Amino acid sequence: MVGWASFILVIFKLDPCTAPGEITICYSVSTLSLTLFFLSAFFALVSTLTLFGFGMRLWFNSYEIYMDHLSVSIRQAILLSLCILGSLALLLLHALTWWSGLLLIFIVILLELYFTRY
Repeated sequence: MVGWASFILVIFKLDPCTAPGEITICYSVSTLSLTLFFLSAFFALVSTLTLFGFGMRLWFNSYEIYMDHLSVSIRQAILLSLCILGSLALLLLHALTWWSGLLLIFIVILLELYFTRY
């Protein structure tokens, strides 16, 4: 709830354009606004994806230890959030193409395979 409240607050209260007046296209972007946007989006996504992943694991595997589910859910939520925000950052830089998005997903999958192995 706190993550989503901070994300909504950043969306509605901070203007990323530093130039005053009615501008439809931003030519200069405030660094503080973008940093707070990405941080609040990260915490909102991690909390939501953790709860969703933990609920799915409890639903499918109710006979295992719960703390193992929680640590795996947090790790996968962090990786998925980094993937989403990485693609959003690439989109902001006009560098997101289908192959760069697939490369980002592939990197996240390799990291998850590394963490599940050890």
